[in-house]
Amino acid sequence: MIKVDTLRQLLQRLSDISDWKFALGLHIRFANPMLLYQTYPQAWIDYYNDEGLVFVDPTVRWAVANIGICDWSSLADQDQSNVLGQAAEYGLNYGKVVSIGRTSRTFGFFTHSSHEIERSAIEEAQAILEELHEATQGVELLSEDELAPLRELNLSSAQR
Repeated sequence: MIKVDTLRQLLQRLSDISDWKFALGLHIRFANPMLLYQTYPQAWIDYYNDEGLVFVDPTVRWAVANIGICDWSSLADQDQSNVLGQAAEYGLNYGKVVSIGRTSRTFGFFTHSSHEIERSAIEEAQAILEELHEATQGVELLSEDELAPLRELNLSSAQR
């Protein structure tokens, strides 16, 4: 059984590491996360979705093809659609992507407006992301009613 309080605590721990913004997609199957948690500015979320940037985002491409941690700046040469440049217009200037999982994948995208993200912070975030991934095993078996309280946590994440 997936416990809402456990997820809330893990999301809070993730937020407490830094004053960064993040987007987490847990248990991604067929390009859709079962659970999505975002603290990005709502204007960026809306723009990103309206423009369908997920299909051309080099950080997403990297996360799909790799497991580990990658700095956004190392993906700049793969950003033909200027997704990273557009993100910077919304204050998402420095970022890292974390990809974990084998049978189902979980991605974390972490960004800061004014400085690079330290290795120790992203490694701590990776460990918490692994805990979130593990704590949500079996999420694909839940009904929509059972998923609702887990998805509602995204509302509290976005308000940070």
